[in-house]
Formats: sequence, C-alpha cells, structure tokens
Amino acid sequence: MTTPNPNSPSPPEYYGGLEVDTRQAGAGGGYDDYSKFRVADQAAHNAPQVYNADLPEAYNPQDYSAPQVVGAGAGFGAGAAAGAGLEAGYAHDQATSGYESGYYAPKEHNASTVVADEIPDKRSGTICGLRRKVFWMLLVAAIIVVIGAAVGGGVGGALAAQNSSQQSDGSSSGSTGDGSSGGNGTGSGNGSGDGGSGDGGSSGNGTTGDSGDSTNSTSPMDILPTTNLGSLNFTDQYGFDINLVYYQLRSKVLMQSSWNSSTKSWSTVVGKSADDVKEATPISNSLFWHSKNTRDARIYYLNEKNQVAGVINGNPVYGFSWDKSGVSDTFTAAESSQMLSNGIYNPDSYLDNLVMYQDTGSTIRVLRRTGNGHTDWTATGVPTEYGKPALGTGLSLIPIYTTEAEKKMNLLYASESGSLIALTLKNVNGMQWANETLPTTVEKNASIAAFSSGYNNTDLTMHVLATQSDKAPVLTTYSGGQWTNEGEIESMSGDDRPVKIAANLAGRVYGLVERNNSKVEIVEWEWTGGTTYNKIGVVDVPA
Repeated sequence: MTTPNPNSPSPPEYYGGLEVDTRQAGAGGGYDDYSKFRVADQAAHNAPQVYNADLPEAYNPQDYSAPQVVGAGAGFGAGAAAGAGLEAGYAHDQATSGYESGYYAPKEHNASTVVADEIPDKRSGTICGLRRKVFWMLLVAAIIVVIGAAVGGGVGGALAAQNSSQQSDGSSSGSTGDGSSGGNGTGSGNGSGDGGSGDGGSSGNGTTGDSGDSTNSTSPMDILPTTNLGSLNFTDQYGFDINLVYYQLRSKVLMQSSWNSSTKSWSTVVGKSADDVKEATPISNSLFWHSKNTRDARIYYLNEKNQVAGVINGNPVYGFSWDKSGVSDTFTAAESSQMLSNGIYNPDSYLDNLVMYQDTGSTIRVLRRTGNGHTDWTATGVPTEYGKPALGTGLSLIPIYTTEAEKKMNLLYASESGSLIALTLKNVNGMQWANETLPTTVEKNASIAAFSSGYNNTDLTMHVLATQSDKAPVLTTYSGGQWTNEGEIESMSGDDRPVKIAANLAGRVYGLVERNNSKVEIVEWEWTGGTTYNKIGVVDVPA
C-alpha cells in the first residue's frame, strides 16, 4: 500500500489502491471535489481477495509419493556406497557454506523421506554374459556339432582313402568275371592254410607305392592279421555277377563282403557273431544250388573247442539271416586243422553235402550227411597211402564240371614230404579216390587255393596256388590233360605278396597282405587267361 507524503507540495491525484482519507472535514483547497480521486476498477477478476472462513482451504502440499532426491551425506543411494571419504568431504562443505550445496528433501510437515524398497533381481546367474540355461544349451549344441564333425570327417576320410586306393588300381569292383563255366554263371571255390607270414613289404593301402598308416593303433573292427579267407561266386536271379569274400575281424566275428556287378561296389554283413568262434579259425564256404533263382551259402568254421560248426544263409547277399548247420558241435578237429566243404554249384557239378577237416592224427575226415535229419552226419577218413597229409596243411576242394552222369571233385593238399597232392573223388558213397602227385614242391603249412574252368570232356583247366613264406605264390596248372609247374606269380610279389589266399570259380583270387605289424588288407586279383593274374585292388572292408 502507498502512503501520501504530507510534505509534498501537492497531494497526488492518483493512487494505486484503496486509500484512507485523513483530511479534515470541510477542508478547503478543492479537496471536496471527489471526482478528482480515482480508484482502480473493481472488476471481479482484479478485486482483492477476501478470506472467508466458511470456504474450504486450498492446499497444495509437496508431492511425497515420488522418490525424493537426497544428498550424499544422508547415507542413502549412491552416497551410501561412495565410501567414508566422500561423506567426510560433504560434511566439510556443509559446515563451511551458508547454504546447502546439494539437493535436499523438503521438510514441510516434517514428512519422512520416502525411500523405494530394493527389489532383488530374480533372473538366474549368467555365464560369459549369457543366462545359465542359454549358455548350457549352446555349449551342448556345440559339443554335438564338434563330435558329429569329427565322426563324419573320420568316416569320410577312411572311405575316401579306400576309394582312392581302389581307383588308383582300376577299382576292386572295376572288372567283372565270367562266373563259372557251368553255363549259368554260378560257382565257388575256397582256399585255406597257415601260409606263414613275413614283413609284408612297405606299408600301403593295397596298391604298390601307397603309404600306409604310420601308427600301430588297432580296433576290434580291423581285419584279424591271422585270419583265414574264403570265397564264393554266383550269378543271381537278376543276371548280376556276385563275388563273396569271408574273413574274421579282431573281435572274432566272421564277415561277408560282397561285390555286385549291378552296383560295382562292395557291401559287408556279419556272417557269424563271435559268441563261439575260435580266433584264427579255418573258414570254408560252399554253395547249394536249388535253381537259377535260389541257392544257399554256407560258412563252416571251428568253435573255441575246435569242434566243427557252420551256419547257412538261404538268400546270400540279399538276406541277413544265418541258421545253424546240423553238423555243428559234434566232431572235433586238430588245433591246426583247415576245413573244406561242398554242396552243389550247378547241375553239372558234384552233388553232396560234404565237410572236411583234419584230425589230430593228420587224417583228413569227410563228414557226409546220410539222412534227412539235421544231425545225420557220418565221418569217414581219406586213405593216407596216396601221401599222408602234413599236419596243418592247406586244403582246397574244387568241382570238375561234366555233362556225364559221373560227377567228380578234386582235393588238394601238401604231404608230409612237401609234395602237392591231388586226389580225384569219383564216388563218394564208396569213397573211391584216384591220386596224382603234382610237379610242385610246397611248404607244409602253405595256404592253398584252387579253381577250375571249363568242362572235363572239352576244355577243362585247373589252377592251384600255394603261398610261400618269402616269395610270391607258386602256380601249378592243369590243361590239355597234364599238370605244369608255372613258377611264381609275378603280380603277387613284392609289397602285395599274400600270406593267405582263397579263390572262387570266377577266377578271382583274394590274398591277405601285411602292411605293417598290425595292419592287413585283402587284395583282389583276376585271372585273365593263361598264367596271367591282374591285380584289381583292395577289397573295400569298412573300418
């Protein structure tokens, strides 16, 4: 409010608000002219506010529902975590300044400071910045990928190495045989024997000059270094040529690898599990021909008690079921005995179920099925006056095809003097044998394999191969009615010298070749005519 100055020469004409009139009544000087006095407009919007106790009081308090900002010295929030040094500094500032240099909480109505409760983080812990669950899921996925890559790489590498080895030699499935000369392409042959062993030459993958595994690591799935071999062949109902090879793994399981001319590749199945198979058992195989569409394949071996045993597959290659032979677990062979067998290869070959083994007295025993029962088998000894067999000699039995009524077979073995003996079986019922001493001397424990081609009354040819401990196998042939010692087989020398061999009636020869102290491979050769054998490659056996 403005108060008039009594010392002013003239009173003011205007006032900024309501004034108290202090003049004397009836004073002169024209002060009675009230028109000279103005007051502010009294509009409602600018009228003075008058307190009315009956009206509600408007109240605008501080909003304390929101978090309040508190200075570091109050002991809350970041200030509490800052440490004693900051608190001391803040106290000094408060003591030396006339005002608060920090933020403060209003103290109106003495309201308490509102502090939000701490809400704990309910998330799980982290590893490397990731939630634990996410981290472990990613780790497991990574491990699976690494293992899959390692396994896939190992398998792919092994298969690539095998394929490379085969391709460099023209592939072990690259050329096809003629089947047997029986007119329908069926046939079989087998070979067995200890064969001796050597250093196998330089390591490789089944082809000369290839470098082999530099380590001596082994696996139960590896071919047993002392395995014997067996082989069969036939033409199936679709007209495709089939070659079968039998061998034993380190796990003692007997395996069958088959080559099919339709796919030109090898496939492998289990021929006999290892539950009762002797390690380094002799292996003999034979076919029993039923028709152009059906045939049985047999595997004969010794169990751990040196008893003769066998299994039969009614659909070789395409079937995987092997049934126990009735000859099993009755007849006992010598520890070092090899084995032979026969069924029927085609209508022009000798028909009889035969299994042969050597007893402890070196006599070769012939087991014949004499009845319809599975156990109707009898054992007959082969006469020894033709040349007593060496104990543990290799054995081979091959058919001689003929259209004549009388069918024949040839049995080959090494005598105690080392002569190669050929016995011709004319009549199994009367056990009629005719013998010949061939013009070849062999080692007593040589592995012997043989096959025949052609017919007896026309173009019969027979080949007999016998391994040698430090040289290539020696070949003896029959052609034009006489036997000839052909000497060593050049393509089976050097790094590819086999220590065990087997052959089938398609003229395929399979040899066990040593690559290093623990590694062996099965190499395949094909007879191409005369005395020539062409190396095809390595049998693709899965590792």
